[in-house]
Amino acid sequence: MLTRKRLLTVVFLMGFFSGTGRAEPLHVYVGEGQMPYADFHEKPRGLFGELMVALCDRLQLDCQFRSVPWLRVQQLVAQDARGVLLNLGRTEERERQFAWLLPVVRLPYVLHGLTGPLDDLEQALAAGPVAVMAGTPRARQLASVRQGDQMVVEVTDPALAARMLHSHRVLAWYEVAGRGDYLWKQLGFAAPALLAGPPLGHVDSYIAASPRYEDADALSRRMHQAFEAMQRDGSWQTLLERHLGPHHAALVAMPTP
Repeated sequence: MLTRKRLLTVVFLMGFFSGTGRAEPLHVYVGEGQMPYADFHEKPRGLFGELMVALCDRLQLDCQFRSVPWLRVQQLVAQDARGVLLNLGRTEERERQFAWLLPVVRLPYVLHGLTGPLDDLEQALAAGPVAVMAGTPRARQLASVRQGDQMVVEVTDPALAARMLHSHRVLAWYEVAGRGDYLWKQLGFAAPALLAGPPLGHVDSYIAASPRYEDADALSRRMHQAFEAMQRDGSWQTLLERHLGPHHAALVAMPTP
């Protein structure tokens, strides 16, 4: 029979070992200005935000969400050994900088405008200033074709690019498909109508992790299994169409391996 002192010791040790055995929480970083794809204000959370909530629930992960300005978010995640990032395009420059956990959508790049031309970057730059999100592959693509005194206006908030286009301070806006329509509606711009040209490139957008994340491969396998289950039961298609509508949902759907 245990004495009171020994019983207290056993209870303490059980609590200690059960506490140390618990997994560390994930620090889920969300770059601001990424709607309708990612945000984490109370509502809306965006496509990636709601997907990550569902994955955390299915995998019984303790996820702590942190909303961070876009230009800082990649640096913060890279330094955080428990850091996970929503959402990040997988590019050659970033390949070794992150652990790529889960491919989610393929985002086409399109020129938005109120008149043409919308199907050629060179023609758009020749017509007048073109807005683009700073620090993105789209900004580098525009910079590579810009000539002479042609203007590329880099912004840190896509809503600013939408306002600049609406007020004719720029004549085109280079963005991922779906974001223009979303912001045009959110900002109340009923007229003039926003036009979009054909895809001029694309990027596969991922849930990514810090290169310092030790169990990235194991987490990636679990995420793939949970995501495949969501595709089978229809919950992923429901999320896609809720945030993007049927047209853009079909446009960004990742090709089947």
